Amino acid sequence: MGVSQFFDDIQRIAMDTNLFIYAFEQHSSYGETVKEILEIVEEGRVEAIASVITFTEILTKPIREGDEALEKRYRILFSHFPNLFVEPVSVEISEKAAYLRGKYHLKTPDALILATAITLRADLFITNDQRLSSVKEIRTMTIDEVKEAIFK
Repeated sequence: MGVSQFFDDIQRIAMDTNLFIYAFEQHSSYGETVKEILEIVEEGRVEAIASVITFTEILTKPIREGDEALEKRYRILFSHFPNLFVEPVSVEISEKAAYLRGKYHLKTPDALILATAITLRADLFITNDQRLSSVKEIRTMTIDEVKEAIFK
């Protein structure tokens, strides 16, 4: 199965922060897989959701290190990438995040990112944080699980 076939029954994915980092910082193990996922999003074959919290997390390192080029690339991605929707935190998302924090003992950023995915009815949440797989309110896969499914 290839990337394209994997997404045949998926209309909307939610992407955790680490996926964007892998793609843009050319992670040796995950960068190419995430780039292929982003190509599917860019083509409009699937919509992608990211929380505004992801935008905060992703900008932190380039700002701290003074890497203006990477900061600019992230800003362009989050404001102009086709079929990528960056969702602000609403009261509904905040309430869902509080529920997830209470039930699963998540950190606030993780709870907000997952709550965004759940509230916007993503079919799949892709992360590389194995701990988030315990959340039962949304189908979650790690990037390794996605890679395994794609390259079966």
